[in-house]
Amino acid sequence: MNEKEMRDMAAMQEEAKRRVMDMRSRSRFAADQMNRAFGGTPPEPPRREPEKKPAPAGGALQHMDREELERLFILSLCLLLSAEEADCSVILGLMYLLS
Repeated sequence: MNEKEMRDMAAMQEEAKRRVMDMRSRSRFAADQMNRAFGGTPPEPPRREPEKKPAPAGGALQHMDREELERLFILSLCLLLSAEEADCSVILGLMYLLS
């Protein structure tokens, strides 16, 4: 980029920053106006702690060893790529890994 293009780019960035700040101040002003019109700030909803669920016992993937999971993953990739009409050489390469 030449110097003029660099200055133009910097000017556009500064203009974008100015517009963002302007929009933020407008939205804050509008929010303040609405809060005043409706009687103050809305109450914050109570914070809930996430529920701790116990891990499911005896899941199907827990009984598979690493090699079976890798094969399942590669087969899933083959299925996804074939649905997306990917290059056949990629799919064949993945199928080769299964052998």
